[in-house]
Amino acid sequence: MLIDRAGIMSRIPHQGASCLLDSCFAWTATTLSARTRAHLREDNPLRFEGRLGPLAGAEMAMQAAALHGALTGAGERLKAPAYLAALRDLEWVCERLDVPEYGTLHLDVVREQSDTAGMIYGFKVTSANGQSLVSGRGIVMFRPLGRPS
Repeated sequence: MLIDRAGIMSRIPHQGASCLLDSCFAWTATTLSARTRAHLREDNPLRFEGRLGPLAGAEMAMQAAALHGALTGAGERLKAPAYLAALRDLEWVCERLDVPEYGTLHLDVVREQSDTAGMIYGFKVTSANGQSLVSGRGIVMFRPLGRPS
């Protein structure tokens, strides 16, 4: 089942130009695959001085992880807000992501670990022709209920 941009925004907190996903075309209990052309949009909020650096790929992938959590109910156990606590093992092979030749970017995330404190997602961002652009891991933590943010 394909989930379009409106369906994605109904499930994650990122709205408007801050939502960097265009569609989700597959997911399982531990994986999700999405697509985006947000790297080519002039209104991308992660642009700096007219360019989009490769670290933006990690944000795109972690939005895909948030969508995965929403689709699979992974965050329902605590009904607590989550936040990206750390990025690890980051690798990128490009100087910037806003390259039209990359075409539609493919985002693949894998939930590697999950417990009551949070989750770890591995991710990979590839170009339309399969070139690996950015990869790494993101650690998502849940805020305890009843405590200020």
